Amino acid sequence: MSGYEIVEGYRPGVVGRLTELHATYYGNRWELGTRFEVDIGTGIAAFVGRYDPSRDGLWTVVDDGRVMGGIVIDSRTDRENVAQLRYFILDPALHGRGFGRGLLDEAMAFCREQGFDEVFLWTVDELEAAIHLYRDAGFEATDEVDPHTEWRTTVPYRRFVCDLSAVE
Repeated sequence: MSGYEIVEGYRPGVVGRLTELHATYYGNRWELGTRFEVDIGTGIAAFVGRYDPSRDGLWTVVDDGRVMGGIVIDSRTDRENVAQLRYFILDPALHGRGFGRGLLDEAMAFCREQGFDEVFLWTVDELEAAIHLYRDAGFEATDEVDPHTEWRTTVPYRRFVCDLSAVE
């Protein structure tokens, strides 16, 4: 992991770069287009605009000032004391090098420190490496939902939940 570091908190360029990483990765893999990029960019921008480091988490992998990936813990959900893990992405050049596990470990440690009862996320069924990381962190699959037809994809999304009261 030399040359790279995991950095906590906002840094200039994080909205644009995380949006770019999502749009490029998912766009190339599943032919998701403009609507997906706009939705992701809007969501990331909204999160960063209301980011409260006392309740929300934001970590990035940085190489010489350039954001190469990131993860978010969003405390604003429709259930009290439940957080959502969102916008977890790495530049493909970093896949398989331990950065995903490092980001996820930081995020889950933060959730425990904050005393969240539960953390949930949505992911694409085909992201086997990510799902392996989630399961290792204590997440379990729950509901499968219909594909996001507004993004013109037939890729199923699955919800995963980590009950923090059940994880050491």
